[in-house]
Amino acid sequence: MTDSREKYLSHFPLFIDLKNKNIVVIGGGNIAERRVETLVNFGASITVIAPEISKRIGELYCHGRINVIMREYKRGDLKNAFIVIIATNKKEVNDLAAKDARELNILVNRADNREECDFFFPAIFSDEEIVGGIISKCGSNHNAVKEKAAKIRELLNKGELLNKGDLLI
Repeated sequence: MTDSREKYLSHFPLFIDLKNKNIVVIGGGNIAERRVETLVNFGASITVIAPEISKRIGELYCHGRINVIMREYKRGDLKNAFIVIIATNKKEVNDLAAKDARELNILVNRADNREECDFFFPAIFSDEEIVGGIISKCGSNHNAVKEKAAKIRELLNKGELLNKGDLLI
């Protein structure tokens, strides 16, 4: 007997207003940097917590676009957070942050464990009229998503994706 959940898609695409919403990003490396660079474009109030940060995260901080706390994550750091992005290379830190977020009913995206994600971080594409995001089914095929998002961006830039206001995907 098959599980009835198998016939459903894994995640529903939902677009939410992040303007002035508190987002805590735990980690300061490459994955955190990519997440921050995307989120900052949506007007979120972002705080990065990490003992070390990438050059780009530092630049965003210096330009006043994000907040940075230069230390390891600790309990209480998620107070008033709407979303938490966990992107460190330390399992014990990731476990603690995920546990804290769950206790506070905060949406979690954990880069090292997709089973513990409440949502997947999409590849974003946009032009002056639309914004979209895509993930793979079950959130596991990052290369396919990266390639398809790049193709959509290319088509948008060429003006080939839109035809008299109709989406041609």
